[in-house]
Amino acid sequence: MTIDINLLREEKGGCPAKVAESERRRGRDPAVVDRLVAADRRWREATYNMEQGRKDLNAVNKEIGQRKKADPKAACEDLVSKTAEIKRKLQTLEAEAAEAAQTRDRLLRGIGNIVHDSVPVSNDEAHNKVVRTWGTPNRMQIDGAPGRMHHHEVLARLQGVDFKKGVEVAGHRGYYLKGPAVMLNYALIQYGLSFLMKKGYIPIQPPYFLKKSVMAAAAELKDFEETLYRIPHDSTQQQPPPQQQQQQQQQQQQQQQQQKGAKTGAAAGAQQQDGGDKDDLFMIATSEQPLCALHMHERLDQKQLPLRYAGSSTCFRKEAGAHGRDCWGIFRVHQFEKIEQFCLSSPEQSWALHEEMIAAAEEFYQSLEIPYRVISIVSGALNDAAAKKYDLEGWFPGYGDFRELVSCSNCTDYQAREFEIRLGHKKENSAPAAAAAAGAAAAAAAAADSKPFVHLLNATLVATQRCICCILENYQTPTGVRVPRALVPYMGGQEFLHFPTQPDDSSSSSSSSSSSSSKREP
Repeated sequence: MTIDINLLREEKGGCPAKVAESERRRGRDPAVVDRLVAADRRWREATYNMEQGRKDLNAVNKEIGQRKKADPKAACEDLVSKTAEIKRKLQTLEAEAAEAAQTRDRLLRGIGNIVHDSVPVSNDEAHNKVVRTWGTPNRMQIDGAPGRMHHHEVLARLQGVDFKKGVEVAGHRGYYLKGPAVMLNYALIQYGLSFLMKKGYIPIQPPYFLKKSVMAAAAELKDFEETLYRIPHDSTQQQPPPQQQQQQQQQQQQQQQQQKGAKTGAAAGAQQQDGGDKDDLFMIATSEQPLCALHMHERLDQKQLPLRYAGSSTCFRKEAGAHGRDCWGIFRVHQFEKIEQFCLSSPEQSWALHEEMIAAAEEFYQSLEIPYRVISIVSGALNDAAAKKYDLEGWFPGYGDFRELVSCSNCTDYQAREFEIRLGHKKENSAPAAAAAAGAAAAAAAAADSKPFVHLLNATLVATQRCICCILENYQTPTGVRVPRALVPYMGGQEFLHFPTQPDDSSSSSSSSSSSSSKREP
């Protein structure tokens, strides 16, 4: 994913200083922008000189032809020598252009989206700006007694999970969700979809894995090592070390950036790059990724926008580096369900739509009666695609703190550029008069790059496993868990989940290890 290169070209209306300031806000060295501009200038100069050189070569070849036509025996050594010199210069210029393009594209890949002016500037998330709060947090003392337990302890008392067998069959953080926890999980999914459909969202269940070339356009480079699960097309092949994978990924992205033709962007070269069905596959970490690709290489009429999708999927994440309290119970796991808001918008609508999406998430958690706060994430903590991001954090009595439940980002045209999703009319299969067709084709070709890209926005509505954790802590009683009123219709009318009287040790290994982790936490 990259920003528009024209943002760095002053003669195209760009402002390199604005890009440099955005990088500074992200906590990066803004000097990289100067190096990028210099590399782009070298590439354009070399390309221009190559074009002039080819014109000169054609002119000399034409002169040789005319001289031979006038006199077949005419001497042309001077012109032949001149063509050889031009060809040598062209070879040098081609090498210079290739080197400059490689440097430019590598640096461009490291530039994030332009940070919105309203984003708080800091590298420390302690400076995230609290935008608003709702509800009164329950500040009860969590001591393990009935009605005052951590979420994983409540889940164990409900006999809603089997960690022991889950770890045995699936490895670290594997689990079987059981009984009342399954019912809560599906109630949240059904309620979430119903909630968004009433707001005009179209429910979509996307593919759970993507081709490597498509995932490269949807995810950041670091995600391939830290987050994404890979399914090699030939499972007998040995996977290269992470550093080698990263180098290969960078090379592919540079090749994709340099591709010319009707299709552009990393996703455009899918068949050529990866050999069709021989492509590696990657499990999705969020339905945002396949939904980004839903309209790739398409032109969308402004009358269609905004498009609102409710993505429903299982998500898969390595969650590398997670430790301590984040690993209690099902708070942070490798496999979970999520309902996602995903919208495509015109540039003029996107910021109003961003506010609409976070408001929808707030309404959802108000209906669950979970106290929360909305924060604006500091510039240094934004991922590359986001120009601005809100988090909605729900209150967890067990942590004595607010924890993330929702992430809501406006990625403007950063992702759409990679997937080549523009505003405009779809091409019609009409057959006008030849002259008119030729004129229209020329005009279309000239204006192709002037069509603006759509803006893409995403926001969690509910990641069900984590939301279950929040519900268990806020709705627990000494004898069980009350069901939030909004979920009762989706729980078959059940209003209360009683703790079973018979003990069950299927979650004991996880809860005991979690307790020991708790003692190590500051």
